[in-house]
Parts: sequence; structure tokens; C-alpha cells
Amino acid sequence: MDRFLKKTAVFAIITIILLVAGEFAVRHMTSSYSFKDEWLRQNGAKVNTLILGSSHTYYGLKPELLGDSVFNLANISQSPEYDLYLLEHYLPCCPNLKKVILPISYFTYRDAELEESDAWTLCINYKVDMHLPVHSDFSIYNLKLADYNSYFGRLRGLVKKQESNRCDSLGFGLGFELDSRLPAWKKQLEQRVSDLTQNNPGRPSEAVAALHSIIDLCKEHDIECIFITTPVYSGFAEAMDTDQYNEMMHLTDSIVMSERIRYYDFFTDSSFTDSDFHDVDHLSDVGAVHLSEKLRYLLYSR
Repeated sequence: MDRFLKKTAVFAIITIILLVAGEFAVRHMTSSYSFKDEWLRQNGAKVNTLILGSSHTYYGLKPELLGDSVFNLANISQSPEYDLYLLEHYLPCCPNLKKVILPISYFTYRDAELEESDAWTLCINYKVDMHLPVHSDFSIYNLKLADYNSYFGRLRGLVKKQESNRCDSLGFGLGFELDSRLPAWKKQLEQRVSDLTQNNPGRPSEAVAALHSIIDLCKEHDIECIFITTPVYSGFAEAMDTDQYNEMMHLTDSIVMSERIRYYDFFTDSSFTDSDFHDVDHLSDVGAVHLSEKLRYLLYSR
């Protein structure tokens, strides 16, 4: 019995040591979050346009096609609250910032708080990789191991010497190339629309408050805030819940009119064809070029 207890204790100690070593290793691997943090700290003074938002702008807007000195600070599932946190966090690094581009999506006013959603583990990246002071150092959000799927996936990638950063040199998201699109991507339409349609009232007041706070912060620093809605595949617009869409447009129009900001709505833009999409609501690399070129013209043609 004593031998069994000793073996168990030794095994437990070795396991703890390996987990701690793994935590250390994963924390020091470059991710898109840590890359963006380091890049802005070193180069923020060069930035005059900052792209915020979720995967729609992460994969949808290419900084180099929007003009000089543009950086993409969007991340997957990034909410308006986290857009605000990031803008507050990095403004001191960007003294020459003149424009902020912010997406409004079908789910913007209905999504749950990030910490309360299935994507809560993304908060770990903001805390550990970007040093965002939203959560305590003693919280679960300061532990990479808490997201065990990502933790072990990165360790496997480390062993296989795979690239861990998933964005390009200006923060644009990689992996949504047209060549990698699933052949049956249109068949995911109903499921994807269902996933993004919330039957509950959502959190419109919180989202609206965050958006107003972003605009106020921009005005305080003489920065123009610009809203954009990225395109969706035509079938998406036909399958979506009209109440949720109407709420999105009503709340957005209300903010745009009261704050007198520019808003470019490409949601049902028929100039975007099948090759522009990676899935039913995300652009491919081809579509990102298309959208970025159209937006650049609108931004600077007036």
C-alpha cells in the first residue's frame, strides 16, 4: 500500500511539473493575439487607421489595401465591449490614430457576454497574450491550461514545429483562402443562420452602450469612427430571422444618426459573388480584396 501511495505521489508530482512546464511553453508561443500586442507596442505610432471587430473584419479587411498605416486588431468572436477594452488599452500606443473601423453584424446586438458564451476561453488570450486588465491575475482567465483544447493543440504544434500565429504582418486573419473552402459550403447555410439567430432578447442595451462609448472615446481623441457591415452570401439574407435583422438595422441607424458617423452597409451587396465567400457569412481572401478596395474608395473619395 505504501509503495502504491508513493508511486501515486510521484506520478502526481511529475504531472504537475509537466503541466507547469507546458503552461510556461504555451504562454511564450506567438499567437495572433500576442503578435498584435507586440506589433502595436512597437509600431503603434505609425498607425492612422485601426480595424476592430469580430471574424467578419478579421478575415474581411486587408490593411494594405485600405491605405498606408492601417492595422487589423479584430479577433474571432470579439464583442463591442472587447473592442472598447482594446481601444482603451492601445490608444496610448497610437498617438497618430485618425480612423477606427468597426463592424456591425447580424449577431452584434444578440450575442451573449463573451465570458458567458461558449467562446469564454477566448478571454484567456486577451488576458495572457494582450495583457488586457479586464480580469484578475488570479482568475481562471490568466491560465492557458484552462482552455485545454487550445493548450494541448499548441503543445502538439510545438512538437511538430508548426506555425502558431494565424494572422499576417498587419493583423489580417489567415486560413480563409478560397482554395481551402469546403466544396459543400452552401449546405451549411441553415445551420449557420440558426447558430447566429438568437431567440432571446440578447443584450442590445449593453452593445449599444459599448458602441456609444467607443464613439465617445474616438471623439475625445479626434478620431473618426466608421461602421461597416460586411457582405453575406445571398442565401443568408433569405434565411435569416427578419426580426433580428430589423433590430440590427434599427439600432445601428439610431446610433449612426445620433452620432453622425459614416456607415457602409454591404450586407446584401450583389456585387459579391460565390468566389468572394469562404462560407455563408465570411469572405474568402478573394472577397477580402474586393471589400477592402471598395471600402478604400468610399473612405477617400469624398
